[in-house]
Amino acid sequence: MQNGFRSNRQKKRLMAEINVVPYVDVTLVLLIIFMVTAPIVQQAVTVSLPQTPEVTKKMIPVTEENKPFVITVTEDGMYKTSEQPEIVLSNKDLESLVAEVIARSQLNQEQAIYIQGDRRAPYGKVVHIFVLLKANGVENVSLMTEPELVKP
Repeated sequence: MQNGFRSNRQKKRLMAEINVVPYVDVTLVLLIIFMVTAPIVQQAVTVSLPQTPEVTKKMIPVTEENKPFVITVTEDGMYKTSEQPEIVLSNKDLESLVAEVIARSQLNQEQAIYIQGDRRAPYGKVVHIFVLLKANGVENVSLMTEPELVKP
């Protein structure tokens, strides 16, 4: 009887090899999960950057019809307009300023509306007026910048 017992025991030896199949399955499942969730989790702002080829631009004479309307955000967060630069507008006057710009854009769809902010102006104020105008249907709104001076 011992001979039969030994033969069964010799057949059931322990294997010292690793079964790789479950690890490959788990790895593939994790890979698929990460591939599906990566675009969803991405929180970066997608921006289409403009290209700047050399362009010779025709100078269009400024007339009363195509004269741009400029809103300036001062260093202390107040607003001024190109039509009345001596009048300083505060947050209380913002509603009337937005209404004026909406009326101007409805009268002349081609009139450019520019927002220029002082370098030390609160960024939130510049963005706030920009978003208010866009949300109220003013399509031709742009932010003004100065080109950077190249040091020799």
